Amino acid sequence: MSSSLVDLRKTLGEDKVVTNPDILRIYARDPASFEFELPLVVVYAESADDVVDVVNYAIKNKLYITPVFHSTSLSGNAATVARNTIVLSSERMNKILEVSDVDWLAVVQPGIKIDEFNLELMRYGLQWPVDPASSKTASVGGSIINGGGGVKGAKYGPAPHWVLALEAVIGTGERIRVGCRTLKCREGYDLLHLFVGSEGTLGVITEATVRLAPLPEAFVGIVAQYDDVVDLANTVVEARRRRLWLMVAEFMDDDGSDLVGLGRKYTLWMGADISAGSEEVVLTRLREVAEGNRGKVVAEAAKWGDFFKLLEPRRLLYPAPVKRAVESYGGNAVILMADVAVPTSKLPEAMREVKDAVRLYGVPTITGGHVGDGNIHPTLWFDKSNEEQKKKAIKLFEHFGKIAIKYDGTISAEHGIGVHKREMLKTALEARGSTAALRIYREIKRIFDPHGIFNPGKIFE
Repeated sequence: MSSSLVDLRKTLGEDKVVTNPDILRIYARDPASFEFELPLVVVYAESADDVVDVVNYAIKNKLYITPVFHSTSLSGNAATVARNTIVLSSERMNKILEVSDVDWLAVVQPGIKIDEFNLELMRYGLQWPVDPASSKTASVGGSIINGGGGVKGAKYGPAPHWVLALEAVIGTGERIRVGCRTLKCREGYDLLHLFVGSEGTLGVITEATVRLAPLPEAFVGIVAQYDDVVDLANTVVEARRRRLWLMVAEFMDDDGSDLVGLGRKYTLWMGADISAGSEEVVLTRLREVAEGNRGKVVAEAAKWGDFFKLLEPRRLLYPAPVKRAVESYGGNAVILMADVAVPTSKLPEAMREVKDAVRLYGVPTITGGHVGDGNIHPTLWFDKSNEEQKKKAIKLFEHFGKIAIKYDGTISAEHGIGVHKREMLKTALEARGSTAALRIYREIKRIFDPHGIFNPGKIFE
């Protein structure tokens, strides 16, 4: 152990500083990483003061910091890319500090898990409606720095819509507060939303003030199956034309549905939060729009709890390929989940092209996603020791990004750029005639992180 790590232990305490190689290996990567370096040390912060100490230590010793929460990221932005790195975990900063049932806000530490947070909020009849498939393990802070979304995104949108203010430690060791407790806040530049989606490259979040929403008064939903992906997509398009404001619109393709035990059909989960007493009227409208696009309704629910159970196969979009990939390739298995989105009006064409691309490349892939907000998640897997398969998989992953660009969409809807989409980001900016944005990104990072210590190699090199 170097003398500097002895000093770090004295400053923070023995139990917060870990150098066990097995622990380092766990924290060196996120689920999507297949290239990473072991960090120098893992530090468990328990307060903002701990974070300040670690940042100042990193500056003094010319080390990097990769901030992590529960490492459920799927773009490589929680992976260590340099050996001289401190992995700074905020998972022990997991307290709810305040809930206001009048202002509809909560103040939390960033490491609290989303499901645990929402379980407590149920006592107040409120929710934080950011609902990723990994909500059992994903944290509020992780969702904020990735701009995460999820199952309820069709109505509520992603995390950026649900953050009011943040406390963070920036690359000078200073603590700053950005945003306000009020819904309207226009005090100079919007620094708050520079942090949201910044992937830990600008600083370390130590506290979040988040917006809340009331729990639905009532909910109805259906599950419908289709023989063609275009019919499924047209159902979502038609629902919007009929002014059905869906809370949930999720799908899995035929290969995905088959893998999770639903049969070889395209499956759509579609539901809305409503006023009590209108259940049958809205269910009838949902049935009509599905059946009008050649869908077969295979299940219905008149309560959110019942619909939540129907959604369980959809939440296997990532775990099911993991299981299949490990069965096929063992320790060489790599799973990549794309995260493209297109305007809802372009879904039929984009989803058809995604399916055609999967057939063309022949890489094992299932596709699902949040079609209610145009977000498509093709999920592919390959053997990293097979160079030919690896090249084909990476080309297919990049092809999905090109489809999104073609239809005026985005290469990254909610997972971030990380290391996997740095080149795609350049392509997307070039397609918009906005290559100057990359220079602006670098200049912004230099202001917040003048010593270049935060999460190197992420978003851009």
